[in-house]
Parts: sequence; C-alpha cells; structure tokens
Amino acid sequence: MSALLAPFLSPWALGLAALLPVIVIMYLLKLKRRPQIVASTLLWRRSVQDMIANAPFQRLRNNLLMWLQLLALLLLVLALARPVAKVTGMGGETIIVLLDRSASMQTREADGETRFDKAKALAEKAVEGIGGGGGILPGLLQRDEMMLIGFADTPVPLQPMTEDRAALLSAIRSARPMDTEANLTDLGYILQERTMRIKDGAIEPNPNARVILISDGVVGPTISSLADVINVDFTSVGDATDNVGFTGVDVRESFAGQYEYQVFATLLNSGADATSVFVELQVDAEVLDLKKVDIPANQSAAVVFTVGEAVRGLATLRLTDHTDAYALDDMVRAVVSPPTDLKVLIVSKGNSFIERAFSVDPRVSITRMRPDEYTPRGEYDITVFDDCTTAEIPAGNFLFINSLPPADVGYTKKAEEIDNPRIIDWSRVHPVTRYANFQRVLIGKSLSIEPPPAATPLLQAVETDLISIHETETRRVIVIGFDVNLSYWPVDVSFPIFFANLIDYWARTGRGLGKPAYATGETVPIVPPRDAAKATVTLPDASKIEYDLAGQTTIYLTETQAAGIYTVSFDKGTPRQIPINAMSILESHIAPVRELEIGGRKIVASKDAVKTRQEIWFWLALAALAILMAEWAIYCRRTFM
Repeated sequence: MSALLAPFLSPWALGLAALLPVIVIMYLLKLKRRPQIVASTLLWRRSVQDMIANAPFQRLRNNLLMWLQLLALLLLVLALARPVAKVTGMGGETIIVLLDRSASMQTREADGETRFDKAKALAEKAVEGIGGGGGILPGLLQRDEMMLIGFADTPVPLQPMTEDRAALLSAIRSARPMDTEANLTDLGYILQERTMRIKDGAIEPNPNARVILISDGVVGPTISSLADVINVDFTSVGDATDNVGFTGVDVRESFAGQYEYQVFATLLNSGADATSVFVELQVDAEVLDLKKVDIPANQSAAVVFTVGEAVRGLATLRLTDHTDAYALDDMVRAVVSPPTDLKVLIVSKGNSFIERAFSVDPRVSITRMRPDEYTPRGEYDITVFDDCTTAEIPAGNFLFINSLPPADVGYTKKAEEIDNPRIIDWSRVHPVTRYANFQRVLIGKSLSIEPPPAATPLLQAVETDLISIHETETRRVIVIGFDVNLSYWPVDVSFPIFFANLIDYWARTGRGLGKPAYATGETVPIVPPRDAAKATVTLPDASKIEYDLAGQTTIYLTETQAAGIYTVSFDKGTPRQIPINAMSILESHIAPVRELEIGGRKIVASKDAVKTRQEIWFWLALAALAILMAEWAIYCRRTFM
C-alpha cells in the first residue's frame, strides 16, 4: 500500500510539540537527594557519577534514554494531530462511490475492455482496503463504511452503507451499464443528505464523508448538482475520442409532394477530422436506399430518405461501412405508419389561411360550418373553432383560435387584449412545434389567457402563453390565443410546419400511436384499444410488464432504459412495436473529460486506482508505545544491573 502524507485532521495537536524541550530540561536539572553518611564511597561510584552529571546547567550529555523519550513524545503528538495518508483502498469513516452507468461507458477501448469494465475494476480496488486499509486493529477502531451508487438517467443504490467487503464486491460485479444519458440532478439531493451533519444545531458538511466519482466525465451540466458536496474525488476512465452516430430520427409527411413521407435522421461526428459515412435504410428487413453523408469535424449533419405512402413497417437506419469505439448509436429505428384519412370540421365565419393549412394534406377532408350551426358531435377527428367558441365539447381533438374553450376545460381570460405581444420562447421538443421556428413571427393582438395548471405552453410571450395544449384522457385541446389574420404567421414557414405537425400528432394519438421513435429514458404514453382489458409490454431482454387497463384510457411505459424494440400486446387488438433508441448528443461525444467544474471548484481527474484518505494515528501511537517500552527496558538494565 503506497502512501503519501496528507494534511492533519487535528493540526492543533501539533502545539503539544512544545513539550519536547521540557524533556531536555529535565536532563539538565539536578536531582534532589536526601543526604546519607557512608563509611566509604568505593561501592557508590555510579551514584557519584550521577551527581556530577546532574549538576545544574552543565553540558548536556548524549543520552540514549533522552532521545528515546523525545522520539516517543513526538510520535504521540503526531498521533493526536491525526495525520492522514492517500491510500489505494478505503480508510475514511463514510465513503460513497459513484459508478457511472450511462451509455458512453459502453465505449470499447483499444485493449478490448469497455469503460464500464475498467470502472468496475477501479471500484473493486477501492473496496480492497475497507475495514482499516490493511490491518485488523485499525479496521476495528475506524469502522470504515462504504456505499455504492450507480447513476445514469436516475441514481440507483447498488449497495447500502456497509462494512461487508463481500457484499460490496458482489454489487460491483453484478452492476450493468444502461443505454441512457447521465443525469446527476437527483443524485445531488441524495449526496447532500449523506455528506452533511448537524453540529450545534446547524447543518454543515461532514469532513469524514467522502465521495468518489468513477466516470468518463461525460455527465453534462447536471454535474452542478454536486456543488454542495465536499470531498469529491474524480477518477477518469477511457481514452477513445472519435465517434460517428445517430442523435435523432423522425418520420413525417414530405413537404415536397403528395403521398410521400420522409424518414430523416441527424448524425454527429465527435472526432477531430471530417468524415464520410454511408447510411442504409431498411423497412421490415428490406433495403430501400443507401446514401452517403459528409460530416464536418465535431459537427452534425442530416440525412433524408423519401418513401411512398404505401410503405409501412419498422424502418432501420444504420451505418454500413463504419466502425468505432461506441457502437450503441450506430443504428436507430422508427415506425413508418402514415395516418389514415381524417375528418376536420372548421367552425368559422371564414378563414382562408386555416382552411388552406388543412387542405394541403391529401388525407384531410374538410367540413365547414358557421358558429350558429354547430352542435356538439363526436363524428370528426379534429374540430377547429376560429374566432368563436361553444358552451360544451365532447371527447376528441379541438383547436381554438383567438377564442377560449368551454369553462370546464380550465382556460380563463386574465385582462384586456395585448397589443404586439413579444415572443420569448417556444417548445422545441413537443411534437406539435418541432422544427418550427417562431423567431420572425410578428403578432398584432393577443388574448391575455390563464391556462389550466396542467396545460403545456408551446409558444410564449412576455405577458401570456400564445399557444398552449391541454390534454386529458378524453380531450386534447390546443388554444391559439391570437387572430392569425392580424399577424405575419401565415406567411412564415413555421405556419405550414405547425399544422402538418398538428395533423400528424392528433392522427397518431387518435389511433393510439405515439411518436415514430423514442429515446432511451423517455416515458412512452400508450393508448390501448377501447375494448382491451389487459396489456403486456415485452422488453428487449424478453422480460414482460403486465398492465390492468380497467378504468384507464392511457398507460405509461417508464422502463425504457434499454435500446431496442418494445412490443405492446393487448388481449383485444393488434400488437404494436415501439422503437427505443440510444439518441443522445451528450453520450455520443465520447471523448473523456479530465477536469470537472463543480460549484466553482475544478476537480482534476486521476487515472490511477481510487485513492482515499486513511488516518495513520494508530501506527504512530503503537510506535510510541514500543519506544517507551524499549526506553523502560534500557533504564531498568542500567539501574539494576
């Protein structure tokens, strides 16, 4: 066990070194003796020498006993100061090891091992010294404890706090990596609880608690969650840097022509040099197309495949001529399932922009109706209320433009109309507003709306939500709070994109379908057939999750940590395939990070075995005791022999 002396935990004890001169002074002082008259001093020669030596302030002799006493006292002072050493293994009272299980840890290095294999080996070395760092007695005195936490999108305690090395090693060896990206947000709360203590009624960091992070450092901005955690050591694993992989995939209607759909994906080149790759498109194992994609260094590029409306099935996009250290993002899948014909009812006094936005989709059949002619009926897939409203609406999909839905939906009017509302942000991830850029949209007037708490804002101004969506088990309502005729929106490219997204989204949800593809870690909503009573989800590892559908119109699949195909089967109805892909810009940047900034502190990574602090006061005290025993033996030998 190699050791490097580190700071003292109780440096105040070093002040006791002032006692060292006292021992020297004791050897300078004359001993006080009782006078005794004897007939001769022949047999008292040693006593006479002692009287001479102890004359006050005489020259100090080189005395072995004095040096032994000085050394013993020095060792005792050092022991009281509680010096610590950096050791390979454990040695603190409370050690929390954080094992990175995120997707990038599956990167295979030059020696054939994955980063996760190397991380587990380092974690095992950290356990080797638990219980005292190599000695039985120190372990009994220090009572070392260790806790193992694995983290990816969520933290999972792999082994609670324990002194049992066998249990810790078993937890490490049974740990498996995930296909999700790293997220340390929840981990920060757990560590704060474990690394803080209450002293004198106040909460303060516990100096005896240490955190060891074993990771490639590809953890993103969520590392800031550890800002309040003290004593964080970072051990870095991995060397590979170059990678090309998919970071997104989608299927949507083509804007170029009718009866066509596009399967497109984004690829990231995280290497330092530009590269070219070939991307192959398969649908249900049939190769449909092959395209070459040029990707600049450390940038992204897109690839688009156009397929006919008759093409349906599971689309697979893969790199055909490229291999790298991180294979998890070399393939993505998506469901190609163009929506069927839709019935759209437009309740309006007349709005050519809205009618044209729906009519460009060949699947849409439009019915027009004046506001005074409307009666609630559930025969339409989408009902649009333009500059008008109604007292009640049935179950279904509804769009309100420059108006509010019935009161039972939860929208209320806050104040008078807002002139020239300024757009500040919009959702870039919701299916209805994806790929739409509202930056150049100008609006003349808007309603001031208070949406229900469960509503999701899609387009926001400083004063109000300009577009929002509120979904329940039976109704999906989108509210556009402004008159499109008094805006530049109809002439902006975001206008047709928005309505194409809206049609596709509501068509899919109406048939129980979700997005064409999901990323690992996402929650997948599943709308079962109305007459289904049970559902079974088969995961990529062949394990199953059972759902009772009694009283439920939507179930939510949260166990999506593994990339692959999830199959949903119902007791009544057609099975569905849900592709889950490892699509993460964060994880595809596989270059290991050697320095982390946590709360303004820079933590430089070590690539060696995990090193932690261990107190060595016991060995110093033991050495002092041995020296005192030797000194006593020498004194007795000189005195009585």
